[in-house]
Amino acid sequence: MTDTRAFERMELEGWSNPSIAQGYADGFARATQAVARHLSDAVMADANTRALDLCTGHGVVAVELLQRKASVIGVDFSPAMIALAQAAAPGVTFVQGDAMALEFADASFDAVTIGFGVPHFPDPYRGLVEAARVLKPGGRIAFSVWQGRGSDGAIGWLFDAVERFGDPAVTLPEGPDAHLLADASVAHTMLSDAGFIDAKSEVLATELAVSEPERLFDAFDRGAVRAASLLSGQTEARREIIRAELAERVRSDAVRHGAEYRVPVPSVITSAIRN
Repeated sequence: MTDTRAFERMELEGWSNPSIAQGYADGFARATQAVARHLSDAVMADANTRALDLCTGHGVVAVELLQRKASVIGVDFSPAMIALAQAAAPGVTFVQGDAMALEFADASFDAVTIGFGVPHFPDPYRGLVEAARVLKPGGRIAFSVWQGRGSDGAIGWLFDAVERFGDPAVTLPEGPDAHLLADASVAHTMLSDAGFIDAKSEVLATELAVSEPERLFDAFDRGAVRAASLLSGQTEARREIIRAELAERVRSDAVRHGAEYRVPVPSVITSAIRN
C-alpha cells in the first residue's frame, strides 16, 4: 500500500498558502467557470437540489449552484480556499473538512459536485465511496479532471517541457496519478465499484487566459501545487528554459483574443447516478 502522508502534507500546505489559492483562482478562472456550468448541468441542479460541493476551492462551482437556487454546502481542506469561497458566495455554508471522512449523515444530499478535486484525494476510490455514502439513492455526482501527459494543451505542454528540460532528480511525493480519472474506462469502473451507475464522460475544450505568453509558466508556478513543487525545485536556468518553451507553445498554438491569449487546457467531466 502506498504511503501518501508526504503527498497529503504537500497538498495541504500548498493549498493552504493564500498566495497559491489566489493564484489558482486567478490563473485558472476561465476554465473553472466553464466547468462549473457543466457540473451544475450534469447534476441537474435546481431549487429542489441539496448539493455538496466537495473540494470547493475558491467557490466557483458553489456560486453556479447557488445561482440555480440549489441549497449548497461547500467543503475544502484549505482555510485559504474557504476564505476565498466565503467572499465569492456568501449564501453558501462552507466547512473546512476532509473529503475522505465527511461529517454528514448517510443519504444527506441530492447532488455532489467536485471541481478538479478528485486528483487531490489521497485515495480516489475511497473519496468516491464517501461521496456515494452521503448521496441519496438516485442522487447525482459530477466531477472534473484535467487531461494530463500527452494531451494537446497547457498541461501536456508542461509535462513535455519538464521532461525535456527539467532536472529528473526533482520529483513529487508518492500519490495518486492526478489525471488517472481523465480516462473514462478507469473512471467508470471506479464509479461502478463505489456504488454508482450510468457513468458518462465528456471531453471539454476548456481554456486558460493569459495576458502574454510568458504568463503560462506563472499560472502553474503560482497556482498549482504539484506543478509549483516541480518548478520550484529547478535551477533558475532550467526554469527560464521551461518558461520560454511554454511561451513558444502559447505563441504557436493558442488563440489571440483581444489583449489575451486563450490557451487550450482540455478537461473531462464525468457524471453518474447513485445506485
